Amino acid sequence: MPVLCALKEACSRYGAYIASSPPLAMTLNGTYEGLHSAEWEQDHFLGVRFAQPPPQFDVWGVQDATRYGYTCMQYGTGGPWNMSEDCLTLNIIRPHESSSESLPVLVWIFGGGLGVGTTADPQYNISGIVRVGQDIGQPVIGVSINYRVASWGFLQTPEILAEGSSNAGLLDQRMALRWIKENIAAFGGDPNRVVLWGESAGAQSIAYHMMSYNGRDDGLFHGAIMESGGPTGCPLKDLSFWTAPLQNLTRTVGCLGRNHQLACLRNLSSSDLYAARRTQEWQSPLIDGDFLTAYPSKLLQERKFIKVPIITGENTNEGFTFNPSNTWNAQCPLLDTEEEIFKSFIGWRTYLTSPSTIKRLLELYPLDANASVPIYSTVCSNLKKVGAQLGRAASIGGDLTMIAGRRRMCELLTQRKVDQDVYSYRFDTRPYGRAEGEGVQHFDNVAFSFQNITGLLGPSPQYDSHRRLSLAIGEAYIRFVNNLDPNPTHERFEWQIEVQLPHWPKYSLSRPRNLVLSENGSYVEVDDYRKDAIAYINTPDISFELGA
Repeated sequence: MPVLCALKEACSRYGAYIASSPPLAMTLNGTYEGLHSAEWEQDHFLGVRFAQPPPQFDVWGVQDATRYGYTCMQYGTGGPWNMSEDCLTLNIIRPHESSSESLPVLVWIFGGGLGVGTTADPQYNISGIVRVGQDIGQPVIGVSINYRVASWGFLQTPEILAEGSSNAGLLDQRMALRWIKENIAAFGGDPNRVVLWGESAGAQSIAYHMMSYNGRDDGLFHGAIMESGGPTGCPLKDLSFWTAPLQNLTRTVGCLGRNHQLACLRNLSSSDLYAARRTQEWQSPLIDGDFLTAYPSKLLQERKFIKVPIITGENTNEGFTFNPSNTWNAQCPLLDTEEEIFKSFIGWRTYLTSPSTIKRLLELYPLDANASVPIYSTVCSNLKKVGAQLGRAASIGGDLTMIAGRRRMCELLTQRKVDQDVYSYRFDTRPYGRAEGEGVQHFDNVAFSFQNITGLLGPSPQYDSHRRLSLAIGEAYIRFVNNLDPNPTHERFEWQIEVQLPHWPKYSLSRPRNLVLSENGSYVEVDDYRKDAIAYINTPDISFELGA
């Protein structure tokens, strides 16, 4: 037994919450030394390994946990991140004041299309949301996890499938959740009160974990917050789809024709694989028959998912980010006519939408229903005119990728035979400086959730209303982590002067409702907008075309 533990009267062999300066925590694989933040009144343990790195390391040595670990290899991050394949680390933020009771745990999984992202990104500093818990007397422990992305996390080959290593990025997340279950008590956390939280591909990942292994519940989490993402919307492909991309990759790096292509690829240096970046973007999970046994829409329909309370929602104008005229399309096509919008959706996002499906979508999304949408939008890289039908395309694109799937999940989780608690929202607040006509786009809510809006706001009268909304969202999330209900359960402390959200109703088939999160005053709405169109998208035949 380590001497460190022997010196503490109340220390068990593992799982010791050691109150000290600098802060220490002893886990199954060693002791971690973090740092104390006087500004936040928190202890930070950064860059904690949850999986074995390429070289062996001393599990009983005191590990430095005072800086973020490496960012996983990726392309186009837009930040000065130190990248390495030795990147499977997590970060733990706990209130400095020790508690006699174990604290619930909030685990952040970043988005980025499964192609980019890192916990070192300041946008994902979880100190702010943890601080909200401290301020309202409902403390939590925050955790953020790294996972492999792009080629390093989602390379799909027959050999990888045969050895059971497909969907490596999702398996990384799973490994992190297992580490948390086994070790979070060492930091004062309760392994039986873990809530997952993710946005976009992070929310998508959480949905996959709910359905993984045919919905097998390993007790790794007990609630979920899914922002702008869910089990459907991202097309899943079978192995045959990746044949040509694999040939392109192996040809580029000199592994084509080798007897053991996978071994050849694994022997490449990170720089060599990185140099092959543009032959194919690998960032789509595979139905591997193990982690994912079927399309998510089918697993949802068959009720093969872990039944936990959830918060889920989307931003009002998700489609301004997800439509054929955005920056993901280098040609940035004009969408002035119905013919142009029809052509733009053929093969969009590798969906297998048939001409008849697109024709029916155009019937369900008439142009006059989008008369108020803008002609210009920042979603196009060169800011040129993108056409009078942008709003129509944005409505279709946003529903295909985000909104229809969110509604379908709400409906299936609240049907009588499941009867799970679901709280749904629509975020409807533009960031400072965003023109009214450019809407509330994908990712706009993240700064509000993270209590990180100051950097986005200038000297504007809106600042205080944005700050108050951000705190109200943070408080609702903290209550959900503590009670699996975002609504207050007791009188607010006298010193809590921030604006409270309206009562957040549970979603139900008989009364489907969203809480609209607005700086002008949040309110409850009926979740029936574009009812017929979204119902059509959620039919089994269209779900199949979408690879969902």
